[in-house]
Amino acid sequence: MSLLNLPLMLVIVIFLALGIFSQWFASRIKWPSIVVMAIVGLLVGPIFGLINPQESLGESVFSPLVSLAVAIILFEGSSNLDFRELKGISKAVIRIITIGAIIAWVLGAVALHYVIGFSLSISLVLGGLFLITGPTVIQPLLKQAKVRKSVDSILRWESIILDPIGPMLALGAFYIFEIMEQGFNLPILFSFIFRLGVAIIIGFAASYLFMWLIKRDLIPQNLMPPIQLVFILLIFAICDEFLPESGLLAVTIFGLMMARMKRHDLIFKESDHFIENTSSIMISTVFILITSSLTLDVLKNVISWQLFVFCAIMIILVRPISVLLATINTEISKRERAMVSMMAPRGIVVLTVAQFFAGLFVEKNTPMAEYITPVTFGLVFVTVVIYGFSFLPLSKVMNLSSTEPPGVIIVGESEFSFHLGAKLREHNIPVMTFNLFDNTSKRAKDLDFEVFEGNLLSSGDRIYADMTRYNKCILMTQSFVFNSLAFNELVPEFGLNNVDIMPVSFSDEHARTNLDGPIRNHILFDWNFTAHWFNRFITQHNILELPIEQKDQLTENDMILYHISTNKVVTFKRINNKLLEHESGTIGYLKDAYLHQNI
Repeated sequence: MSLLNLPLMLVIVIFLALGIFSQWFASRIKWPSIVVMAIVGLLVGPIFGLINPQESLGESVFSPLVSLAVAIILFEGSSNLDFRELKGISKAVIRIITIGAIIAWVLGAVALHYVIGFSLSISLVLGGLFLITGPTVIQPLLKQAKVRKSVDSILRWESIILDPIGPMLALGAFYIFEIMEQGFNLPILFSFIFRLGVAIIIGFAASYLFMWLIKRDLIPQNLMPPIQLVFILLIFAICDEFLPESGLLAVTIFGLMMARMKRHDLIFKESDHFIENTSSIMISTVFILITSSLTLDVLKNVISWQLFVFCAIMIILVRPISVLLATINTEISKRERAMVSMMAPRGIVVLTVAQFFAGLFVEKNTPMAEYITPVTFGLVFVTVVIYGFSFLPLSKVMNLSSTEPPGVIIVGESEFSFHLGAKLREHNIPVMTFNLFDNTSKRAKDLDFEVFEGNLLSSGDRIYADMTRYNKCILMTQSFVFNSLAFNELVPEFGLNNVDIMPVSFSDEHARTNLDGPIRNHILFDWNFTAHWFNRFITQHNILELPIEQKDQLTENDMILYHISTNKVVTFKRINNKLLEHESGTIGYLKDAYLHQNI
């Protein structure tokens, strides 16, 4: 069976659907999304031969699609850098992204040249590209393992900073070899430098023009995201026409300047989300397009002892040597240095950008250029599988992973929230509090709560805090408006299933209809009771607990609040979950709450 004869539009839609479905399925089975996408791409392409998108779409569509995707990906990575955060990074991070990156680049290039057999030009370009770990593969693993803050900070910042820098190093190496091939002829050199300068100027000028239009209110808020996207595509296309391959540099400069000038103001939030979502769609779609375009013959030729030796060298030698040498006499311990040296999964961005460079080297008839994509795919797949499934066990063996159960953040300090948090602490569940209005941190600290310093609803402030201990957030202020705004802000970070809202009073039935929709299923406990009621009730009563095996002792007048499993994971009661169906654990409840409904 072959899908080669399908209409072009249907082919594109199928791959869009495969990319998004793969991400969804990976989230359901708790696997790294890149592993699922790689398997889907291989099954659709070389294994079952259903379709080869490079042949079906044609080179005239396939290459521009990959190039435009890379432009959006690089802009998204560079524009999300918050320059305020660079002041707080440690000496270890600085060393790893400078000394460590140079060592890894050189050693990686040597391995590519002597083990795989790539030319020196391809080896140096890919060596720079292989520095990228990327936040999309690092952060989910850090969240899962809950490693010590020092390790978390280093790995996270290395991925964020090198994500846009890696492709630029690769592009710089490509430029140098291009000049060398043409010979150091002064007119050619000056022409190249001039056109490169123009591309850089276009990147800077576009950022100032975009900000000037915004400051003069010439761009409506609702049109800011699509106009910014058009800026990215125009900058890339114009610069690439003026000087081939310079579009990537111009787009990255545009992104870096936007990151510096926008200061993460709220007016850019919608635009940032739009570009981030577009980048996510492009990454998953292009990844499957690339992997399904691999042929069985190329895979058979590249899947050899040389590829596995190369991957082993990158994992066992290159990464540990570069990190351990770079972090000598820094603030982190030997165990922390060792842990960082055992973590460097390559992500989707590496393969996407590698496909872009593969096209450039194929056009130049460079020997073995057709193996760039499969070799990169091999490294990406092997590192994601090995690091993805070994990081958590390794962190536990080295005593660098938290053994605490997942924690809960309580937004809105009140009598009831303090009692609820105290009960959770009895089970050694971490509790963090945040209140924008009241200064009640002393009581919170007396109860062994962690107090969030700063504004929890600011993504900039959250970056500075160690949030790896917490995976749930309950919004317990007495303002439904504030809770709703906080809900929309925190859901993207904690996930829809992990943010819940305290019920509040509604003056009429019309107000209650505002709860229709997804937020309705996230109202805690019983939405017929208000936050005021819970505060009044708890002053005279306590939260009681009993083993779930004794649930028969509960009556219809008791209000169930939460279930704590045997491994200390808490689930709060809301209208769409049935906590009493669990076979083990502890139930927390308010005794005879429904008899006191009118207090």
